[in-house]
Order: sequence, then structure tokens, then C-alpha cells
Amino acid sequence: MEPQSTGTKGPGAAVVSTRMITLRALKRAAVVVVLAVVPVACAPIYSATCKSSLVTSSAGPVTDPALVEISGIHAGVRNPTMWWVHNDSGDTARAFALDATGAVRGTFAFSGASALDWEDIAVVPGPTPGSGTMYVGDIGDNALVRTEIQVYRAAEPDVPATGTPASTTLTGVETLRLTYPDGPHDAEALMVDPIFGDLVIIAKSLSGGTVNVYRAPANLAAGSTTAMTNVGSLGLATGLVNSVTAADVTRDGTAIAVRTYGKVMVFNRNITKSLWTAFSSTACNAPLPAEVQGEAVGFRDDGKALATISEGANQMLHLSTIP
Repeated sequence: MEPQSTGTKGPGAAVVSTRMITLRALKRAAVVVVLAVVPVACAPIYSATCKSSLVTSSAGPVTDPALVEISGIHAGVRNPTMWWVHNDSGDTARAFALDATGAVRGTFAFSGASALDWEDIAVVPGPTPGSGTMYVGDIGDNALVRTEIQVYRAAEPDVPATGTPASTTLTGVETLRLTYPDGPHDAEALMVDPIFGDLVIIAKSLSGGTVNVYRAPANLAAGSTTAMTNVGSLGLATGLVNSVTAADVTRDGTAIAVRTYGKVMVFNRNITKSLWTAFSSTACNAPLPAEVQGEAVGFRDDGKALATISEGANQMLHLSTIP
């Protein structure tokens, strides 16, 4: 209880008044502190995953004979109804645009790029409204011999939704060369943070277990070589089934999906913090349809569905959607 005034006009009254003002100030400060520690709201896809309410469906088989080893998938920005995919090692430097049924609507070669071991793809908003920027990670290194890896950056082209599928070569492709601070690593998971622009790579271990997370800063210059920083780790159980094969982040940055051979984990992400800090939180497992060798995962453009697909010919494009 606050002290009550006695009506005295002498020096004591000033002391009582000062104490009342101080207590009121402390109460106001306490309210501010309480507001400051209110938990960050969960992303809808994370909440639905934790409630086991995602509904899985088959969008359609990918029957194009050129796509027999899909390793990365990501929703378009300029083309939000399309899925961008690419093959693993053994193909030329090109990306394919799939529509919602799994049909190829465009094949786009990357001018000046090579394809030693393309493993993942990310598409983020570009420099102008409605535009997109594509990042393709040539980051695989099974033999652990590469002194540097490459990420190719290009403007997302327009894809025709109907009519004859596109087939063209993208010009203006930029090469970003990256090195690890601790020697070569195999990796299959690339993300570009839509909040801060960081490039984030999760290393792969065939024995599973804890793996390192590496970061390169945003806005890298074309042709630059950048030493990445080890910014954290992702703790996993041991065993081949827990090897990381892909990762993605929602367009608004609020949720992260990490795929292994055996599961898809969804992490909630506080967008005021760096992307990799989410890996210290608890993940929930999303549905994972039976796939021969699943190495791709991506969020739909609205962040309300997860797409997965396996390597191999005539594989099914699966969606796990918030009902």
C-alpha cells in the first residue's frame, strides 16, 4: 500500500509526496518490463506442425525426363505459383520451373556457371517490387576436397503459366565464391535470410549428429571470395537418416524447415534475431510422405505449406498444408 498524506504542509509532506511519485514510476517501469518479455508469437506453419494438423497431398508426378535427381526446391517470388528445382551432380548448370501439377513450365540455363554439385536453391525478393533473386548452391563436396564452393545469383525470370514452356539462357549470372574457416565440408542445405540477407549453409555429416552452421554476409559483390563464419550448430541424433539434405525459410522469415533423410523439422524463428539462433529452440516434425531419397524441402510462397520431393525419375511432388 502507498503511504497516505496526513495533510501536513511541512518538510515531511514533501518526503511523502516524493515517495508516492517514485512508487508510481516504479509501477510504470514494471509494466514496461512485463511488456518487453512477452513471448514472440509462433509462426502459423510452426504451430500447425506442432499440433500435427498439416494435411499431406500429392500435387502430381514430375515426369520430365530431364529431372531425375531433384535436389533443391523453392517457391518463386516473381512467379509465386511456380516451384524452382534443379538436379544434383551430373546435370548442366540449369534450373527448372514447375507448376502446381509438377509440369515443367521453363528450363533456364545459367550463363557462365558450372554445376559440379548443385544441392539447394533459394529465391528471395529482388531489388524492385515483384522481382525475385535466385541463389543456387554448388555446395556439395562428398570427397571433402574443394577449397572453395560457389553460389550463383541471378534475377528470377518470368515463367509462362500457359502455352509453350520457356527454354532460354539467363544472362547476368553472378558468382559468389565461399570458403570455410575450418577446411572443406560437404553441404546440401542453403538458405538466404529474407530479414537480414545472410547466406546460411548447414554442413552435412553422413553419420548424423551435431553439425556446424556457417554464415556469409548479405550483399556480397559479384565475383567476390568470402570466408564464411561458423555461427553455431544444429544438434541431431546420430545415424545416416539424420544427415541434413535441405533447408528453407518462409518468405516472412518466421519459420525454418530443415530436412534430413528421415524427417522434416520446423523451427519457430524470432525475426529480430539471426536466423541460426532458431536452432537452439525446440523443433516440431512435419509429415514426411514415403520418398525414395528425399533431398528437397521448400515453403510455399504464403508460408502455409511445405513441399517435398525425392530424387529419381517420375517422383511425386508432395505438399503438407495448413488446413
